[in-house]
Amino acid sequence: LFQKAIDLDPGSPLGYAFLALTHLFSCEMSFDPQERAKYQEWMLRDLDEALGRGQKRIAKNARDSQAYFAMALAKIVKIRWAITQKKYLAIAQESVNVSAYLEKAKAEAPQNYDIYFPLGLLHYHLDHLPAAVRILSSVLIGAADQKKGLQELEIAAQKGDLLKELAQSELSSVYTYFEEQPARALPITLDLKEKFPRNYNFAFALATTLSELGR
Repeated sequence: LFQKAIDLDPGSPLGYAFLALTHLFSCEMSFDPQERAKYQEWMLRDLDEALGRGQKRIAKNARDSQAYFAMALAKIVKIRWAITQKKYLAIAQESVNVSAYLEKAKAEAPQNYDIYFPLGLLHYHLDHLPAAVRILSSVLIGAADQKKGLQELEIAAQKGDLLKELAQSELSSVYTYFEEQPARALPITLDLKEKFPRNYNFAFALATTLSELGR
């Protein structure tokens, strides 16, 4: 479906950003080394396409919310990849880029509730980054705000479009592991397990949440 979106609007960076995100997930969930290498190659290609097209769009229109949002998603993929490679300086630098892109996207299109998902991730988890990254990111972005991040994740989980289920999945994890409120995680996790019965991540999350509740 993302490939069809690209074919219909090849100048848009958004399809490439979502493809990069999809290939990142595929890479992380694959058990086959050759398959992982293939997904990694596709992911890096899509990242370049998303960022290149985003810059071209912004050069023509500095208020292009979709371009800023697409580039923020692409940068989030880069951050996730940098974490696996332990490239901490790159994580801090890209975190600053993501924050700037998301704030611009939000200013131009506040009705795009998907934006609140990466904003929530950034604000909530800034404290959970490695120390050196956390210090640099806090100086450049601002102090972590877990309450604000949680509110943003809730908005995305309730009103989001393409990222709604990802926000719900993140909330399930946050309430179970970080907030130590498994009772709040339970209805979210049950809903995800019902929606995606073959996704083993949600089966595992449900088992963990029930265990925390002593059930």
